[in-house]
Amino acid sequence: MFSKLKSSSISALFLLTYSLILTPWTCFFVMNQPIYLLEWNIINISSCTMTLTIILDMISLSFSNVVCLISGCVMLFSSSYMSHDPFLKRFIWLVMLFVLSMNMLVFISSLPAILLGWDGLGIVSFALVIYYQNMKSLGAGMLTVLANRIGDVMILISIGILVLQGHWI
Repeated sequence: MFSKLKSSSISALFLLTYSLILTPWTCFFVMNQPIYLLEWNIINISSCTMTLTIILDMISLSFSNVVCLISGCVMLFSSSYMSHDPFLKRFIWLVMLFVLSMNMLVFISSLPAILLGWDGLGIVSFALVIYYQNMKSLGAGMLTVLANRIGDVMILISIGILVLQGHWI
């Protein structure tokens, strides 16, 4: 059965199923407004501990649900629209990396992971914009990179202001 399905259809099915499963959880979080922190100790060597903390709240679940729903629809549309594209698998990987970076940005609370998710979004956005390799796409891609670098500067300025105000934990 799966051999006849295209990889974009499988990706669309995965994203739409994830969004469908996430919908009742999102409704639960919107109505009750709990906040869950899931923390995993990744490395625990002597006095050095590295943990991964995931935040589950109504905003992060709602945002992830919308991102996966829209990305699933894009993948479903691309399975027919881009069916003759020789690099369809590359496009699918780029969209899935975009979804992964967006979810990393939304769910993970540590600053290095947020910056990694943000830079991942910037790189993947650039690659998606220049997917059709021509001069117009390259110009739009450079504009995307510039906007992302401006976002980087704003994030660093925000961190500096928070440190100066004493609100940085």
